[in-house]
Amino acid sequence: MEKMPFVLGSNIQGGELVVTFPYDKTRSQGVAREQTPTPDDHVFRWLAFSYASTHRLMTTANRRVCHTEDFAKEDGTINGASWHTAAGSMNDFSYLHTNCFELSMYVGCDKFPHESELPEEWENNRESLLVFMEQVHRGIKGVVRDLQGRGIANAIISVEGINHDIRTVSLRPPALNLTIDCVSSRQSLLMPKKCSLQSQSSFVLRA
Repeated sequence: MEKMPFVLGSNIQGGELVVTFPYDKTRSQGVAREQTPTPDDHVFRWLAFSYASTHRLMTTANRRVCHTEDFAKEDGTINGASWHTAAGSMNDFSYLHTNCFELSMYVGCDKFPHESELPEEWENNRESLLVFMEQVHRGIKGVVRDLQGRGIANAIISVEGINHDIRTVSLRPPALNLTIDCVSSRQSLLMPKKCSLQSQSSFVLRA
């Protein structure tokens, strides 16, 4: 993540219908549940709500509860540490050590849905995924330059009232090599329609 300067991320899980956001680890020693907000709590709450509110089930009042907690009453979102503490989560690491704001999306009650249920699960989450990705364009964007107009990497950017700095990165991140293994265009909902059986496609993404 140091080489590829992501600013927004998510990890998708199953077994519940809720979006969690940092911090995931409680501040108080030995406390299993405790509201533990980041300095950017208002941003994380918006990001979480942008996903949950456009999901087909997360905020539906009459849906069945996955287990014992009805997260629909909380708009389908919750601070990770107030649900259950988790030390060393990717969400906390990303926030503390990179410029990336990362959340956890629990996208279905069934942790291991059957293959026949995948089309419906995709429809449940499709709009949410698109809306979430669109949030990357929110906020202030720009380039820090020196007197000669050259970009400055590793410059610290501080916002008054928010105790969390970010750093600028190189204007030209390295190329990202992406390889996609195709199992079957009918079974894999995200693959191109022309993806043939047992084929492999390679792409190079550049800034």
